[in-house]
Amino acid sequence: MSSLVDAVREVGPVWSHTCSFDELFLPYTVPDEAVGRLGGDPDSLRTWTAVWKAGKADVVVPVRDLANAPASASVPVRRFSWRTGQRHRPGLEFLVSTGRQHGFESLAERRLLLALDFAGGVAEVLSQPFRLRFAQVDGTDSHTPDFLALTPGAAWLLDVRPAGRVEKEDEVRFAAAARAAAAAAQRCARRDWRGLVGVRPTSPSPPCRTWPR
Repeated sequence: MSSLVDAVREVGPVWSHTCSFDELFLPYTVPDEAVGRLGGDPDSLRTWTAVWKAGKADVVVPVRDLANAPASASVPVRRFSWRTGQRHRPGLEFLVSTGRQHGFESLAERRLLLALDFAGGVAEVLSQPFRLRFAQVDGTDSHTPDFLALTPGAAWLLDVRPAGRVEKEDEVRFAAAARAAAAAAQRCARRDWRGLVGVRPTSPSPPCRTWPR
């Protein structure tokens, strides 16, 4: 892997009064090797599931029916924890767009929430929305995306990592999340589902775009 940041659009300055959310992140391209580990058989998606949590109950939804999942009634599938000595920085961020607080597990995730709120047009943001269970060449695996952001025209399934902290197993999980979003898009006429990984460089420099400070 030669670079963590690929396909960065170099189109000049980003104007704050007209920018959209997809102009406020550094997209990460998942390597073909990671995609290949999921296999090429479309029927393999039949075994993939998304586990949501509604109250104290788990709701298991086939990935192909992801667009019909109980998103509005769900809560994060895992709890946010705060303790002394931990390396990451979890917390709560209030979004004007939704009128409530949303959990994050790192400063990079907090910047993503700020970017969503700054760009506007967000109807709902779900932290740790579901646990994706999927098959790969080595067996089964699971992944919990960082956020699901709902807008009138699109559902953004989002992961965010600082540059230099994307491991091989992360790449396979990101590829699985993207495939799950693509499967949901085929079944949903109301929203275009999109799977994205945003990377914030540890030492940003122009012309790279970063999360708003």
